[in-house]
Amino acid sequence: MVRLRSSCGIAAASLALSSVGAYAGRAQQMPTMAVRGRNPLTDEFGAFVRQKLEKWKVPGMSLAVIDGHDVYAQGYGYATLPDHKATAETIWYGASTTKAQTAAVLAHLIDSNEYPELADGWASKISSMIRDDFVLDDAWATNHVTLEDAASHRTGMPRHDKASASVVNGTQVTPKDVVRNLRNLRLNLELRVAFQYCNLMYVVLGHVIETITGKGLGRVMRQVIWEPLGMDSTYLGLDDVPKDRLATGYYWDEQARVYHDIPPMALTEVAGAGSVVSTVVDYAQWLHCLIHETAPFSERVHAEFKKPRILAGETASAGLDISLYGLGWERNLYKGHVIYTHNGGLDSFGAQVYWLPDARFGVVAFANTALTSNAVEDVVIYRLIEDKLGIPKRERFDFDKKWQEAIDKIKRPDTNVDKILFPKHPTPPLPSTFRIKDLVGSYWDPGYGEFTLRQEPHPDRRGDKILVADRDDMTWRYQLRLHHASGDFWVVYAVVPRNPTFLHEFHPGEFTRGVDGKVSGLEIQWLNRREDINEGKVVFKKLP
Repeated sequence: MVRLRSSCGIAAASLALSSVGAYAGRAQQMPTMAVRGRNPLTDEFGAFVRQKLEKWKVPGMSLAVIDGHDVYAQGYGYATLPDHKATAETIWYGASTTKAQTAAVLAHLIDSNEYPELADGWASKISSMIRDDFVLDDAWATNHVTLEDAASHRTGMPRHDKASASVVNGTQVTPKDVVRNLRNLRLNLELRVAFQYCNLMYVVLGHVIETITGKGLGRVMRQVIWEPLGMDSTYLGLDDVPKDRLATGYYWDEQARVYHDIPPMALTEVAGAGSVVSTVVDYAQWLHCLIHETAPFSERVHAEFKKPRILAGETASAGLDISLYGLGWERNLYKGHVIYTHNGGLDSFGAQVYWLPDARFGVVAFANTALTSNAVEDVVIYRLIEDKLGIPKRERFDFDKKWQEAIDKIKRPDTNVDKILFPKHPTPPLPSTFRIKDLVGSYWDPGYGEFTLRQEPHPDRRGDKILVADRDDMTWRYQLRLHHASGDFWVVYAVVPRNPTFLHEFHPGEFTRGVDGKVSGLEIQWLNRREDINEGKVVFKKLP
């Protein structure tokens, strides 16, 4: 376990080592001023963490606590099975916790007054900086979307995560390519009407940074944030990461009662939205800076970090008030205390970051499964927060129950999916007007790209067929599995074969007929069940 405490006026702070898991950390990187602190990472707390890891089937986790000017960090479980233990210096995916750093870089560049393109601050129009690249399907929105709109998820663009490609025609997709593809994706709301989380817009912000500085995003992040804070184990992407320190992602196979490892994601194309990899010790430096409003950011920039920009959640839940969103941070109230937070998730990793400015307290946790990592991190972090705030046990919220309900909700129902998507379809269902062999082939949309449908045996009905398309060239490497519902309507399941526990989505699909009587296309209505958002209909044209 790591414990860091700084000393007023001394460049190199003292380092107190635990008797277990001791780590000779970079104490000199912590800002000055000594405060009294109590180590919350006790043996009893460690037993609590291990019990939760076992319950949620998460192999390992690293955790860091910032209490005043003290930092405590420790690993629990395994970074890589069977015997590579998680430590304070294990490197994990930060995923969407990247967004706050992308926004922080932009805030710093705006505050520097060195870039005329940013003269209007957060009100600067994105199209004025990357005019050829940033084009939306609505001309007014194209000309009026600002940096603040993109950073606050209020552009009218839904997620469209399944349109995010990693490779096209054998070539690695770049962030610029992702930005240029926005013109092919539908907006589903007017600008500034509502909060809609959109990873693509943070790819846009990263591209803006690269364009106006003439430098790669990772280089700018290192110059602005990582080097000043001593975050020397933080990277953008995997190219320079010491592979022996990188955690391995897993999913738990409930039937076989074993963990399966999952190959790492490169994430080159998503950059400013989710490509940071780091350690909890490095993230502790980042949180300490935010909590104590220290350099390298000015007082004005720190104020921008905390400024809410849009209502993100209208309903109080889980002991929390309604939520607001700003520059890569969700702002909320828990038991009357202001909390800033952001999570991150991939198909085999989860991250949770919390900081309470008034309490001078923060926690970061990284772990190596999808969704269940976020669950155990939340449970563990709120235990630490509630202990710090002195919340009586009878008044504490049951985050275990909250997460179990949330995960159960997004799992695919075993039956009646066709009735959920097509409530008026007849019983028994109508036969397809197409022969299934005529539906086989390649389909294309300019925004979502190309896929090829093939026949496979139905998993549940002997003699029946389903249609399957692999999308291994996409960021999320998903698979479409089409089950017949009635007539020319099909249930379109989106699953992730490399982690079957990660994605359980289903969408209504319909095959269409051209004037020649042949199959002309496949219409899919993309429904985001987690956020209850209709991302719009996409028409995939059948290719000759």
